[in-house]
Amino acid sequence: MGSCKFSNELNRLRKSSSDSIDNVEKFDRFKEYMHVTRTAEEDLKDILRKVNAYGKKTLVLLCGSAGDGKSHLLSYLKNSDEEHLIQNYVVYNDATESSAPSKTAIETMNDLLSSFKDTNIKNLGQNVILAINLGVLSNFIESEYGREYSQLRNYVERSNILTTQVNNNAFDQESSFQHVSFSDYHMFSLTEEGVHAGYIEAILDKVFCEKDENLFYRSYINDCSGCPLAQKCPVKKNYEYMMDKNRQKYVAELLVETIIQDKAILTTREILNFIYDILIAQNFSYTNFQKLLIDDSAYLKEFIKQITPALLFDSVDVTVLMNMLKKYDPLLNRSEKADEIAISYYVSSDVSKDINNAFANVSYKEIICDSTMIARINDDKMLKSNLFNLIVRIQSIDRGDLGNDVYKKYLSDLYMFNAGKGKKLGILYNMVERGVAQWCGCDEDGNLCLDDKHPGFSLYEKIYFKENLDHIPYPAATDELQRFVPTVSTAFKDSDGERILLNIDFSLYELIYRLNHGYIQTADDRNNHADFISFVNRILQTGSLTETVSIVSKEGKKAIISQGMFGYKFKVVK
Repeated sequence: MGSCKFSNELNRLRKSSSDSIDNVEKFDRFKEYMHVTRTAEEDLKDILRKVNAYGKKTLVLLCGSAGDGKSHLLSYLKNSDEEHLIQNYVVYNDATESSAPSKTAIETMNDLLSSFKDTNIKNLGQNVILAINLGVLSNFIESEYGREYSQLRNYVERSNILTTQVNNNAFDQESSFQHVSFSDYHMFSLTEEGVHAGYIEAILDKVFCEKDENLFYRSYINDCSGCPLAQKCPVKKNYEYMMDKNRQKYVAELLVETIIQDKAILTTREILNFIYDILIAQNFSYTNFQKLLIDDSAYLKEFIKQITPALLFDSVDVTVLMNMLKKYDPLLNRSEKADEIAISYYVSSDVSKDINNAFANVSYKEIICDSTMIARINDDKMLKSNLFNLIVRIQSIDRGDLGNDVYKKYLSDLYMFNAGKGKKLGILYNMVERGVAQWCGCDEDGNLCLDDKHPGFSLYEKIYFKENLDHIPYPAATDELQRFVPTVSTAFKDSDGERILLNIDFSLYELIYRLNHGYIQTADDRNNHADFISFVNRILQTGSLTETVSIVSKEGKKAIISQGMFGYKFKVVK
């Protein structure tokens, strides 16, 4: 990074930085400043207060997956929590760590939790708080040692900790076990209007807020002021660009879109690393930029590559997350109006007006809107093309253009399902029914194709979809959902009253939406959606096959075979 002190300070955001490592015994000023309160923390504190007040020996499980913030939260509670809620607890940050390397993770767990065996659970002892990954917890209660912890096993099963359901973590004063599972909590909440990326926005605010306690802002003010490159530095300009709250909101909601659509698993650590990646290009060099200042054209080409709107969508193989973002590039949004704007720009011999309008309220204005630079842009086709891409992205970011119609419909149905408003899912149920019909194929009477593999004819049956809402969660007590499952579920009943459930993630929702608009599925769709195929097969078993079936020939002739009191009847109807 040469002598760029500001870049060195921002380096603390990277996953490779020592600041990214959590230690329960240490919680320095940087981590204390960067700490953002989450709903999981509030719920855990509420449980700890009740445990402490009740006085019963308790094992508190802090469950989740790797990197989700369990260690950070324990470190915060142990070192910075003003209530000192876990002061008298034995704290195990990782139940699989052992001072005896010869022991397995399961053996280590058995040693740590021995006071909570069935035979010891009523004995006096200290409260324990244990951070544990869900896989380790599952393996432990299923192991040979698990037989000695039947009460723990019953608690885990009763609370749905190891299922995909939102589990019950309400305090139970009769139990020796309590828990909070990070898997129930998300980095965003659901509302009837869409998502609220409050946690991610709070992290962004920690980095970009104009407060003296913000060490990044202090470095920006102090270190950049004396830097000879400051007025033309992409890092400084990127930081200024991202100080805008609306742009922070755009970036936060963009990340939520990758979580929902691409099932990206983001941790706080990865979000901080991402912030670094959209501020500082991988090949940024203070020394090289100083050398480029003697050549306006070469400098501008490199500057444009290293500013945030470009880094957001042009970064290749920097991280898996950055690769995911390429599909959300505003340049991919084509329309007749967009094409007209592009043509007008490219045929113009002077694009100064377009550039000045686009960069009027942007930190890059001083550099790009300089008259000398605009002259270079007008004369250089590559620069002109790159500037157009930049204009489209900047305008899209500032308008907050995110999510297509399918995504917005999915968010609405996701909220209605998790909020317990099943009566508002009628359109979704109709979509599923029409999607099944399109997937199978149907005749002119609406009968679904049961078999089309016979040469010369196909078999059809009547399907009666019997909707079921018994699986819908209880109505939520709040309009903003903090805990929810990330899929929508529809259910139908078969002839025996058994439930036929379909869990719909965004990918399947998008397929069903496209089927409703005439899409014909491909081999890839069949390979990627085995769950939908299984659902369709179960739905077909609810039809009229045992009573009536239609036969349609290749030439379009139709006959009906039906079962009567005295055998089968065959009737040509067309």
